Parts: sequence; C-alpha cells; structure tokens
Amino acid sequence: MRRVLVAAFCALLVATTAGCDGGAGAQPPAERSTAPAAASGGACQLLDFAMVNAKLGLDLSVAASATQDNTFTCVLQASGASYPDLVLSVSATTIGADVFASMVQPKDATPVPGLGVVGYQMPTPAAASAGPGVEVGWLAGNKRIIELSLRFAPGTPDEKASEAIPKVVELAKLIDLSSL
Repeated sequence: MRRVLVAAFCALLVATTAGCDGGAGAQPPAERSTAPAAASGGACQLLDFAMVNAKLGLDLSVAASATQDNTFTCVLQASGASYPDLVLSVSATTIGADVFASMVQPKDATPVPGLGVVGYQMPTPAAASAGPGVEVGWLAGNKRIIELSLRFAPGTPDEKASEAIPKVVELAKLIDLSSL
C-alpha cells in the first residue's frame, strides 16, 4: 500500500513539474527555489538539499511532500527533470525487528549493519518509465519504518545504481540519526 501511495505521489509531482517540455503555451522554466527542502513539510523535514546533494553527488533542488494516515513522504528532484529522484517515506509502527526482517524487508535484500534497529539495502531494476535505482529501508529506534529510494533516468546503466548504494546507505544513516 505504501508503495502505491508513493508511486501516486511521484506521478503527481512529475505531472506538476513536467510543464517545461516546450510547445505552444509552454511556460518558461521557473527560477530555482532557494527554499529549503524542510519547508515542504512532511518527511522533507528530515532532508536538506546540501546534505543530500553532497552525499549523492546530485543537484536536487525541488521538494514536495504528502501525508496519508501515518505515512509521511518526501520527493526530491532536480528542477525541470523527473529523474533522478529521491523518495523518503516514514511510517509509524508497533512492530519489532523480527517482524520487520521477516515481513517488511524484501527477501533478496542485503542487511545493513549499523542502520536503525535492523536495515537493508538492494538495487531496484529499471521499470517501464524509470531507470535503475537503490532502495534502503530500516526500522528506526523510535518505532518508525523508513524507506529511502533513489531512482535514475531511463537508460542509466545498472552500474551507476550499484555505485550509488553505499552513498544512499550513508545518507540513510544520517537521516536515521535525525529521527531519534
């Protein structure tokens, strides 16, 4: 369910930022915002453009957030582009590490020692409209399930996503510290 909500939110974000593709009635590109990511609210309050860009080597500058029940999300993208994008979701939970490891963590994921109570990492394959990516998830010490995913543009080599895994894990560890 959470993935469906995040996917719907991403589609909405793409639809609202995709108006710069030229053609009749196209608006000139918006000027780059100087607002911090946290100004978007929700899970964006755990992110900072400078920190994210320094860790991942990207130039993300647009943030949007959404809330559904007890799940808070944030999407960061580059201005005028759909990819790469970084999606953070945070959900309150009552489960323990054993349930997280057996029910939430994907079967083919690799454990990440030192991330939350229990954490994992895994590459994600390219999809019909998106390139390969990285997913890092963990059960935080404050009873929250946190998932951080980075997705590249279509046509990006799988190796680029593989190279990004340790960078996304390091960013996740910083986010985990900020959510204690």
